[in-house]
Amino acid sequence: MNTYKGILIIFHCRENTGYAIKTLEERFYEVGKLLVGNNIHFSYTEISNTTECTQPSKNISVIKFDPTTSDKNELQKISQYVHENNIECVLGFDQPPGRKYYKYIRKAGVKHIVSYWGASMSDINSGLKLGLKRIEMLFHRYSPDHYIFESNAMRDTAIYGRGISKRKTSITYLGVDTNKYKPNSKPTQYPYTSFSIPKDRKIIFYSGHMEPRKGVRVLINAAIELVDRRDIKEFHFLILGNKNGEESLFEEMLISKKAKDHVTFGGYRDDISEILPECYLGVIASTGWDSFTMSALEMASAGLPMLVSDLQGLRETISNGNTGFLFEAGNHEELADKITKLIFDNNLRNKMSEKSRKRVSTNFTISKQIDSLTNTIKALNK
Repeated sequence: MNTYKGILIIFHCRENTGYAIKTLEERFYEVGKLLVGNNIHFSYTEISNTTECTQPSKNISVIKFDPTTSDKNELQKISQYVHENNIECVLGFDQPPGRKYYKYIRKAGVKHIVSYWGASMSDINSGLKLGLKRIEMLFHRYSPDHYIFESNAMRDTAIYGRGISKRKTSITYLGVDTNKYKPNSKPTQYPYTSFSIPKDRKIIFYSGHMEPRKGVRVLINAAIELVDRRDIKEFHFLILGNKNGEESLFEEMLISKKAKDHVTFGGYRDDISEILPECYLGVIASTGWDSFTMSALEMASAGLPMLVSDLQGLRETISNGNTGFLFEAGNHEELADKITKLIFDNNLRNKMSEKSRKRVSTNFTISKQIDSLTNTIKALNK
């Protein structure tokens, strides 16, 4: 028996955004099927002109709706749509308290509104400011019934930032395809041949954005520290995710440095699952806010021990000392120390590799993510 008659899943972005949104579209669709059967609707702020179906199924009804709107006509349209399609549950991406449309969809028949957060909700507050935030929450008559976060660090920004009651929050960790991202039983040398990396070097992997807070500068400084200052040459940084010349700033840092020959920028790739098993370590060197990332799960699932900045949700991506090491955010010398420790201790690296894979297979699978989301929403209807 279905929990609800219908579900509307609201995205805060345009259709066909791709990347992490594409993965969540797939997960949310599976949750929708478990909750309502086939009466599943997606909304986006802009609809793509392409005729190709970019959703996980052709059975999904897709509409344009901007959840930030205050336009009365648009609010009445979404109200009518909800009523006509028997939508009783709304799952919205990054939906804060107090949106105008909440009132309209409630009156149209929505029983429960769930807000799924893939980012921090606020800075952390305390004292009088936090007290005022909690009072403010009491005056929001129409707001989500529940908030789901991808990490404890994200949830804390709601509880101690926006003043949302803890009982209205929960955590659903991301899930990764452990059959796609897995260690190789036999070496393939794939990244070595694809990027012309000398085969006697141990590959240290990073994939992500190039914006300053992601810490690519820290990786470059660590490379310079290792090669130019410590004369350690048994490694090679493989850095993916750069586009439109974004790597030029970092390549300038390597001019006249011996480390230049130990760093490769590989751009965007769709073969990450083939690259990862041949790498030795994974690294996330963020210097600003970061949380429990999908790339961290992919690396760990492929058996890579990880070196990650001691920040917010990144702390939750590893078991420090067992599946990898934390290091002080921005401290390239400490990162170099941790790299040195692992590239010269194969036994320790291999033990961490086994534990990384086991931790993901036990706790961070797609099925666990879908079950957690589904059960959290079902519990609201009891």
